[in-house]
Amino acid sequence: MRILPVGVLCMLALNAHANVIQYFAGISYNNPSELFKVKKGLFLIGSSGSYADLGFNGSVLNFNTLQYASGINHSQTYTAMPYGRLAKRFNEKTVFGLDVTQPFNSHLNWGTYAFTRYANTQNFLTDVDVSPKFSYALGRKWQIGGGLNFNFLVNNEVNFAVPTGQFTSANLVNPTSSFGTGFNAGVTYIINETNFLGFTYYSRIKQNTKGTSTLGPLVNPNLALSFYMPTTMVANYVHIFNPKWLISVTGFRSDWSVNQYVRLFNTAAPPPMSNFVFDMHFGNSYAFIGAVRNQVAKKLGLTLIGMRDGGPEKDNLRTITFPSYAQYFLGLSGDYHFNENTSIELLYGHLISNPSIQNRLVINNTSIPFTTGKVNINVDVIDLKLKIEG
Repeated sequence: MRILPVGVLCMLALNAHANVIQYFAGISYNNPSELFKVKKGLFLIGSSGSYADLGFNGSVLNFNTLQYASGINHSQTYTAMPYGRLAKRFNEKTVFGLDVTQPFNSHLNWGTYAFTRYANTQNFLTDVDVSPKFSYALGRKWQIGGGLNFNFLVNNEVNFAVPTGQFTSANLVNPTSSFGTGFNAGVTYIINETNFLGFTYYSRIKQNTKGTSTLGPLVNPNLALSFYMPTTMVANYVHIFNPKWLISVTGFRSDWSVNQYVRLFNTAAPPPMSNFVFDMHFGNSYAFIGAVRNQVAKKLGLTLIGMRDGGPEKDNLRTITFPSYAQYFLGLSGDYHFNENTSIELLYGHLISNPSIQNRLVINNTSIPFTTGKVNINVDVIDLKLKIEG
């Protein structure tokens, strides 16, 4: 087994990807106080789907030859994130609900044998969040709400190639899972009949994941990785111009800075390389969404949505494992009411980003490039939901 240079320990990235698609699709960061809108009961079911094409054009250091391999490589994946809600009005002031969502997701597959394999081969994260919630009317103008988050991290997997001989390598596969808890709270202030303010808070969730790491025939069942799903705060303002037109402006802050280091212990790589310390130095990320809605007809409404999201990574630490950077989204949503109680909503949009990868590592006290190039990100997004109100 050839020993990896020490510097590589600092160049891998956390695979807890903040799924920005859920900022504008689904119900993952919904304000719990908005349950006050439920008249009697509500059944909602939907799914956000995406096709993500990430193309890396650049070079990666080969740890067998200590030479650079270059070219173009793609991660092309389909992802579906179903969600749902049940809600029931208890009395004039109180509504109870239950949400099932997938607020965090990552699905990258760069290939086990591609020239990028020493930087990353696969990066998967799938969670299921179960959240009982309530809303309560303090008066005609103030609505409050809150809930708990029971987060089941079904699979958290970051894989990369490790040299196994002078001319050979194998994929170090590191699937883990865990369970974490958090809470959420929200408030809505009805300024008047045409202006509304909302604030939402989702607490951070610590995940102490465990699993089994494999490297060819080598197995270690004591794999452990810890990280935080970040605190997320949301502020929203809605203005109704008239019965046909309204605008909505929303800001998000996710406190990724809680993840400065991530420690991956007890991998299948032989000692002294069994433990990895990932130097993250994440900052906090901010996203902004603007939406304009027009009631085109009695049963049909159309909404134009635009978003900008800034990533938490430092420029010199960004990797293809988590190539977060400024992302831009433009989409169109349509909602159609079959009758007073039943409606359907369809959203289509496209997200783009073009992050630069310029990370380095240290070998024999000398800093040299590790991964250098550009990632061209294109994501098609579709969200479909059915709503039945009692």
